[in-house]
Amino acid sequence: MNLSNFTTKPFVEAVKDLFTDLNVPVNYISDDPARPQDILKDTFKDNAVFRLMDDVYFVGMVDDAAFQGNKSTSIDDIRSDYDGILIFGVTLHLRENGLLPKRSQLAEIARAFNREFCYTPVVVIFRYSDGQKHYIAFANTQRLAYAQSWREGEKTGKVALLRNIDVEHPHRGHLDILNQLRIQTTGPKAVNSFTKLYEFWQDVFSIEVLNRKFYEELSNWYFWAMDQVKFPDDEDRDRKSRNAKNLIRMITRIIFIWFMKEKGLIPANLFDKSYVDRLLNYGDATGSTYYKAILQNLFFATLNTPMRKDNPQSRIFIEDAKKFGFVNDGYLQQGYYRYSRFITDKEAFLKEFDNIPFLNGGLFESLDKKVDDRVIRIDCFSDHPKNETRLKVPDYLFFSREEQETDLSAYLENGNHKKVRGLITILDSYNFTVEENTPFDEEVALDPELLGNVFENLLASYNPETATTARKSTGSFYTPPEIVDYMVKESLIQHFSALLGNDENHREKLRSLFSYTDNGNPFDDEEDTHKILVGIEKIKILDPACGSGAFPMGILHNLVLALHKLDPENQKWKANLLAKVPVELKAEVEQSLENKSLDYIRKLGLIENCIFGVDIQEIAIQISKLRFFISLLIEQEVDDNKPNRDIRALPNLETKFVAANSLINLETDSDKSFSHFKNAEVEALEKKLFDIREKIFYTNSRSEKIRLEKQLTELRSRLKDEFTNLGYPNDKTDKITSWDPFDQNTHADWFDPEWMFGIKDGFDIVIGNPPYIQLQKACNDKHKYADLYKNQSFATFERTGDIYCLFYEKGMSFLREGGHLAFITSNKWMRAGYGEKLRRFFAQYNPLILIDLGPDVFDNATVDTNILIVQKAKNQHCLRAITVNEENKNQLDFAALLEKNGTLLSNLSADAWFIGSNAEQQLKEKIERIGKPLKDWDVNIYRGILTGLNEAFIIDDDKRQEILDNCKDEDERRRTESIIKPILRGRDIKRYYYEWAGLWVIFIPWHFPLHNDSSIHGSSEKAENEFIRQYPSVYNHLLK
Repeated sequence: MNLSNFTTKPFVEAVKDLFTDLNVPVNYISDDPARPQDILKDTFKDNAVFRLMDDVYFVGMVDDAAFQGNKSTSIDDIRSDYDGILIFGVTLHLRENGLLPKRSQLAEIARAFNREFCYTPVVVIFRYSDGQKHYIAFANTQRLAYAQSWREGEKTGKVALLRNIDVEHPHRGHLDILNQLRIQTTGPKAVNSFTKLYEFWQDVFSIEVLNRKFYEELSNWYFWAMDQVKFPDDEDRDRKSRNAKNLIRMITRIIFIWFMKEKGLIPANLFDKSYVDRLLNYGDATGSTYYKAILQNLFFATLNTPMRKDNPQSRIFIEDAKKFGFVNDGYLQQGYYRYSRFITDKEAFLKEFDNIPFLNGGLFESLDKKVDDRVIRIDCFSDHPKNETRLKVPDYLFFSREEQETDLSAYLENGNHKKVRGLITILDSYNFTVEENTPFDEEVALDPELLGNVFENLLASYNPETATTARKSTGSFYTPPEIVDYMVKESLIQHFSALLGNDENHREKLRSLFSYTDNGNPFDDEEDTHKILVGIEKIKILDPACGSGAFPMGILHNLVLALHKLDPENQKWKANLLAKVPVELKAEVEQSLENKSLDYIRKLGLIENCIFGVDIQEIAIQISKLRFFISLLIEQEVDDNKPNRDIRALPNLETKFVAANSLINLETDSDKSFSHFKNAEVEALEKKLFDIREKIFYTNSRSEKIRLEKQLTELRSRLKDEFTNLGYPNDKTDKITSWDPFDQNTHADWFDPEWMFGIKDGFDIVIGNPPYIQLQKACNDKHKYADLYKNQSFATFERTGDIYCLFYEKGMSFLREGGHLAFITSNKWMRAGYGEKLRRFFAQYNPLILIDLGPDVFDNATVDTNILIVQKAKNQHCLRAITVNEENKNQLDFAALLEKNGTLLSNLSADAWFIGSNAEQQLKEKIERIGKPLKDWDVNIYRGILTGLNEAFIIDDDKRQEILDNCKDEDERRRTESIIKPILRGRDIKRYYYEWAGLWVIFIPWHFPLHNDSSIHGSSEKAENEFIRQYPSVYNHLLK
């Protein structure tokens, strides 16, 4: 594909060449440029975004007539939905400071074209240049559903972008996608109509498809690496668990620095094998020179240390630091380069790392530590030869360029012929963007949300609760972004609606405020604007099981969007932010914010004051922080003439995202309150402690952070003495004073919002997707989850229940009066016996919205889900509910669905919650009134089939056929066929009928086929041998 035409030919000619190359027939309209406002007559806005446009070209139309070689309908005659794509060309100039147009700006322009020509989808080709390189962007818009019978106005489609395509040296990832846009003109996959073209391009521009492709390749690499690597076993003796956690941590670190490379903050040379070969001598005994000499030095001695130009004692080799007297022995002191024995030219090495800005003192701290007299190696960032063989991450895992076939069947179902290549090779073949996509505009590139996606899915592969499902999946353990965005928006709308008086007019304006597609402040009343601004400043939001930070990031994006509309110049928000900064840091912070973007300042204030996360997985907390770091990084621009390249060090988020068990209180109901043991001295020490935590948030010096952390340790020691003197229980005293949020490799087995976050009066919103784990499952070698939580005073506790029920109850306890909870969980609580207590619990409060999503929200997850939003207030009996079915499951606008098809549920109780029309509700009540409940029939109803391992005993048609085909004769086949029986699962039972999913269960009682022999007890070799004799094909299947 020759894109250089965009530099050598007139723009429209180059656009025509592009579509010719894609085999797409176009009826061309005009080669002449026009003013943007002459084309966008109704949608042009005289603002900074639209002023980026120079000329607009109405290039042509692709419709069925074009495919048939006929003339297209005149655009002036199109007045209703029309099967055609309009093609426009737009030339742009750069924004301020010579910067390329942002994704959101390109999307806003494309969306204006889509609205102007609302009867057809639109493609916009942009051209722009920074003076050195020439770029194009390809914007593809979804068709608008303009007329909605239940709602006025239009439904805006998604804009998908392929941007910053260097036309002279295009990235391989860009070329791959452009080549995928090329249509076939003959054969069974021929695209020969507008409809086929539209559907084909929607698939090519699907970020979900791209993410899935990347995750599949990355997960294959991960499972391949599991058997190639070695990490120290000082803390975790289980090799599989140890390798999994360390590899996941390493992958997320590498992906983070890859995003930094895309931002231009890390030199690409460090990932170029030919360049690295000149720096290294590859002398490591385990063949792991690249990981140790390049990546570990980058992680642990560069990103968390000042640049050498700003501090001459920084970024030097450990032996030089000793020689110059900067350290004594350097033992366990990170911040100095190791492995000089593997480096051929130390000065060339240092020069390559010189221009990488200092980011954060705790961003990539080595987890190696000393406990009492014992050294615990986890990352094993060590120069000592004795540790060389303790860490192995071979070079070929990074730079293997040729695909090789490997057997991954130990980790993946059907994994015996998987193709793998090096991690750097994989990353280099995809296009990345540092901006997170939104549900309404997305770049066809891998964005920072990928960190969360990768983490959630890889973590699922080794967690016992999800490992067997993960073996079959290609990335399903992640809340879809559309769901996240809806829950975030709806919870914010409910919160601010209550703040403004709960009238419908305000509610509609709030929907506009949190809409990516509506511009400007919808509130013309200055008092309302002020109320919302103050409300945003004061809002406190918690995700008690934050995972990799999807919901906290969604909150951040939506609140930044609102601030952009409410306070466009950021005057009020910046003043309020600076007012909260500790006095001694105010001048420094004010100066550091001087040249920062408006969104950087918005994000910084929101992160410090409004958004909090908890997760029991330490690595999840680390990834949540990394995503927030990236979100702040993208708002900063480099100035090489200023210290640290004018990149403000990232805030320390250790007291915003904490690793803890949010289901367990510090105190039980029988304990005296924590506040009961406070006196003036304790309160003074607590104030000092929280003041220091606030200073740590803002400090941009690693040495200053270490100094403040030591002060915190001293304060905790003094608090321990005070609590002991006041009679506070020793176990609680130890817990509260030993909690160290800066220890990245451990989690607290309790959670207290006041002590950890300083939140005394409750949160305004609690939101998230808590885990789904049956309480009867084992949480360790000795106990089940039920044993862990049975004495925690949960009103909703049932031994046969699920852990998400406890999260509902705990989430409500975290709220202030009038606050809102929004969770997506399994929907079994609506009808199951174990949900009775939870339904009674909800009926005591004010449920507002219930959306039963059913299956397929998580592609390969095994549970049906629902969304519940409930207010901590007296029940107003105004729950609006809907079941998402086949007809509307692709409709992203849940608010519109509720408005159109929602049912009002009243008189909620502990009985099963049923979502149905008024007629269905009446029928249900009639059946219940005159019918006889199952419990009153003389029948026994037990649990469903407990196979012990569903993956082995529940099989599909293909596996059944394979087992039957492997029988050695007809007799064995008849016997085998008789024990493989069709099975219905709960999800296969619909409201009035069932849908068999083509699944079968291998039904064999214990001791089968000698199960009627009463003389057999316990495990029986005799029964097993008889089973092998009569059913060898089934036996061989079960052995797998």
